[in-house]
Amino acid sequence: MINRNNSVPLYEQLKEIIEHKINSGEYKANEQIPSERELGETYKVSRITVRQAISLAEKEGLVSRVQGVGTFVAKSKIKQELNTVADFQSTVVQLGDIASTEMINSEIITCDFKLAKLLNINVMDKVLNLQLLGYGDDSPIVYYNTCFPFALGEKIKVVAEKYAKKNIPFSTLDLYKEIEDCNPTHVEQTFESLVAEEDISKTLQVELDSPLLRVTSIVYQDNSPLEYKEAYYRGDKYRFFIKRQINL
Repeated sequence: MINRNNSVPLYEQLKEIIEHKINSGEYKANEQIPSERELGETYKVSRITVRQAISLAEKEGLVSRVQGVGTFVAKSKIKQELNTVADFQSTVVQLGDIASTEMINSEIITCDFKLAKLLNINVMDKVLNLQLLGYGDDSPIVYYNTCFPFALGEKIKVVAEKYAKKNIPFSTLDLYKEIEDCNPTHVEQTFESLVAEEDISKTLQVELDSPLLRVTSIVYQDNSPLEYKEAYYRGDKYRFFIKRQINL
């Protein structure tokens, strides 16, 4: 219940109550939560406090508001474990969505100093840039911007075009199984939270300043880098988790 002696603002307390009811299953995915009036009466808070709580819950991806209808529990986020690398389709299917991938651009670019270091190639070498958009049902959920050394990139592009033509959902990691003598062994990744700027907000069909998670990856075969990728995941669709040992 609301504790008026608590230093935590009332709207944050109410948001936490809503979150608890969602996590416990009392408020189920896609179902409408009580109205602003009902929440205000139940927890003895003002309509403004309720609106602030719902706005915060919406920003965190817990609920979504439909103008003139009400507020609904958002669909569960895709949970992706960090200990292993899963294929794109299986991560989307866990929500019951239909996965698909759009190949939105491929081009040859010239390697700069940053890419030369990351891919262990020479400055001014040719690089294949491949840009993909992953969907859950008809909603874009992740944007991939990937660079490959040119010879490998040309092979990757052929497989990507084949998968796209056959409507097979994929990320770049799914394509290596089609390429002989190319077997990724591990990936180095960094994770960064950020907000959507204009270009990426249009690509992922989200509002400006919506929460995103950017994951940068270098995929290796033993000690040889195969690709450098920047992936932008919608914060309202994805949740990453990891189990870690405690050594004291």
